[in-house]
Amino acid sequence: MKAKKSLVLFLVSCLCLTLAFCLSTAAEDTAKPSPIPGMNLFNFISLCVLAVVLVVVVVLCIIKRQKVAASMRAYKSEMTKITWFPWKSVWRSSVFVIVAVLAVALTIGLLDIAFLQAQNALTGNSVGWFSSLFGK
Repeated sequence: MKAKKSLVLFLVSCLCLTLAFCLSTAAEDTAKPSPIPGMNLFNFISLCVLAVVLVVVVVLCIIKRQKVAASMRAYKSEMTKITWFPWKSVWRSSVFVIVAVLAVALTIGLLDIAFLQAQNALTGNSVGWFSSLFGK
């Protein structure tokens, strides 16, 4: 039970850090002056919150280091119980996935070009496919 609480604390802190990072990159408030050149005020505040959350997590890990150490030992023992696939099988599966993704991407790209040509033929627009895709 103690390991679960430590893991939940770690996951919540990671979620908070991720949320703060996403909010700081999504903000587009450039009208207000910023304390740091090249960074808007919302980004600065988000990074400060991120730093505070990180410091709190580190302090809690230091204060409860025995619980964190116990949860890490439990995690390590659970990782040794996992049966891993052989490297050759993982490599073949990875290559298959990469080839499949490239084949689907190529198919979608070719269909996009074909539909664009059909649209240009129907509308009487005689622009080349490359210039119509990427602008004139």
